[in-house]
Amino acid sequence: MPRRSFAFVVCLAVPSGTFAQQPTHRIEFTDHQSITASIGYELRSREFAVTRWIVALAEPPELPSQTKLKVTSEPASKVIAEKSPMARKLRMFDVPLANPTVGAKLAVRQDIQAVLRSRKLVALAPDEKPPAVPALTAAERKSYLAASRHVDFDKHEFKNWLDAKKLHRAKGESPIDYAGRVLEFIRSDYGYRFDPMEEKRASVSCLRAATDCGGMSLIFVGAMRAHDIPARVLVGRFAQPRKPGTTSADTDYDQPHVRAEFFVNGVGWVPVDPAFANRNRDRPLAEFLGHDTGELLVLHVDLDLRIPILEKEQTADLLQVEPYVWALGSGKLDVALTGSKWELKAKALGEK
Repeated sequence: MPRRSFAFVVCLAVPSGTFAQQPTHRIEFTDHQSITASIGYELRSREFAVTRWIVALAEPPELPSQTKLKVTSEPASKVIAEKSPMARKLRMFDVPLANPTVGAKLAVRQDIQAVLRSRKLVALAPDEKPPAVPALTAAERKSYLAASRHVDFDKHEFKNWLDAKKLHRAKGESPIDYAGRVLEFIRSDYGYRFDPMEEKRASVSCLRAATDCGGMSLIFVGAMRAHDIPARVLVGRFAQPRKPGTTSADTDYDQPHVRAEFFVNGVGWVPVDPAFANRNRDRPLAEFLGHDTGELLVLHVDLDLRIPILEKEQTADLLQVEPYVWALGSGKLDVALTGSKWELKAKALGEK
């Protein structure tokens, strides 16, 4: 996914027919590993006289795939809700300087502890009773069916693509079966290409010959929402140390990844990894539909964050690799971000 932030307009989803079906599967959960991660950044100016730094980082949420979260930071910060209807949590650093300072520096760090869980979609036995799974609230369902700046399935380009590829949901087709059909198409019809500055909107990515994990996940989520199946994008980093030999200027240093999941009544959130399915065509599709190995630290759900700064709203498409930075002061604006400092330690649960 690109590192820069872009403005967008959120649109309401167009209601479509519902497909009520009894659960045929359940999700099997296992606590996979406990992790301790650190994400750090350094900001500096040369000629700009800074009077106040404001920095926003994503605050990792509690999800079916991650729990027991504990987050601390330096310097002092506060956790707030961003201004979209989803009200996702942000960690805000607001650091005033007593006097305008040329060449000012600021280092921020977020330390995260979490338990990551593996998930597996399992078919119910003939006489097995499905576990009780809370339904989405009306507000959650509305959010995860809505069109947005990036999940723009309401655009004619995306609608025409669904028509041309015969990817409309058949009457009586279960969400899981439809998801498998969309995933198989993404796997077979696209090449993989990573370009951090490439536009990833679903209506644009679907028409390309190749895209990356972000583009593929947005295409998948767009197709699901277009057919009244709640779905969302998971934006995060692999729970792995930085790769040997990489520096903070290398994308692999930060271990970024984007995947998706969709909600099935009576089953819950079903994980999907379109990019891994695409890049591992020799492996069974089931490994990437309903199978989460517990290796992704999710930093935020979906894109299109609305950040409150100085009684206004600023827009960020994602906060995966870079923070949102606002500097107040005077002079030539030359604030630079030196790159992230990513550290991670993991321990398999049950390990001594």
